[in-house]
Amino acid sequence: MRKRASKATDDVAAQPRRLRKATMKDVANLAGVSLATVSRTLSAAAEVSPRLSRRVQAAAQSLDYAVNINARGLRGKTSGLVVVLLPDIANPFFSVLLQGIEEQARSHEMAVLIGDTGVDRAIAETYWRLIEGQRADGMILLNGFLPFPPGKRAVADYPIVVVSERIAGVDAPIVGIDNVAAGFDAVSYLARLGHRRVAHICGPADNVLTHERRSGYLKAVEAHDLERWPEAIQPGEFSIRAGRLATARLLAASPRPTAVFAANDEIAIGAIMEAKANGLRVPEDLSVVGFDDIEMSQICDPPLTTIYQPRREMGRKALETLARLVESPGRRPPDALLDHKLVVRDSATPPAPR
Repeated sequence: MRKRASKATDDVAAQPRRLRKATMKDVANLAGVSLATVSRTLSAAAEVSPRLSRRVQAAAQSLDYAVNINARGLRGKTSGLVVVLLPDIANPFFSVLLQGIEEQARSHEMAVLIGDTGVDRAIAETYWRLIEGQRADGMILLNGFLPFPPGKRAVADYPIVVVSERIAGVDAPIVGIDNVAAGFDAVSYLARLGHRRVAHICGPADNVLTHERRSGYLKAVEAHDLERWPEAIQPGEFSIRAGRLATARLLAASPRPTAVFAANDEIAIGAIMEAKANGLRVPEDLSVVGFDDIEMSQICDPPLTTIYQPRREMGRKALETLARLVESPGRRPPDALLDHKLVVRDSATPPAPR
């Protein structure tokens, strides 16, 4: 009596061959598996169970895809697998960006492997071994640090693209926005509304984005001759909790600020929550502007005025840049600085008379 797994394999193999050239996505659909599984199976990039391997191999054979894989290997010795490292997969900033990476990867018949590293460099190094062992073609970094000790390897020798968070001293192509200009625009908007006492809640102290957005804040304070006081710049993290804690400190000041520029939307949402918990109205008593335009910014109360980043386009551009590096090793593509914009909603208004 034949096992069910073998029956599934036979069903895949019995599928009619297509007239057009098959793609990796066709193989994945026919085998009923993910693109990553197809890539790992056909490139031997990682261990795959025998059952899944038989299904993928049968689907590839049925679609005549094995010829494409062999030609690709002979031509460029590529695996079709891309590694994306990020610091927190639960952070909503990354979801749309990852969608853009995945969409562009399909057009290049690449599969994406996501590594959630936090701030642990040891975890990042485990993913880097896929690159060194030629089991993955390249890496997109969203976590703000290299997956190996600085100076240990020449970054230019490997296909690496950095997204959003520039890594100091690393000459790899970067895809992002001008965070200094965006911070300047956010605070300038508050200044045009008439705010003179504008506070800033930062992100993590060692984060490049924190420094760039704070620099934009300081430039706007100087350009518009806004008030300065010792507690105006509050330390924080990219979280709602950090926004609440920093806002509690700001509200204890006398006089308190009339507006807050937050380093990201989660901080801004925390600031709104804390202001309301203290009996203040937003924006009448405290205006708040965020950064990133995540989905929650549209549905919080009130909807958040914030800086929009083209995250899906950033993801697509990052994968496209990496594909160019893989196809032409040693030829560094230019950096891609995309446009940001201020999205005006209901969380900021002219300050109430005092």
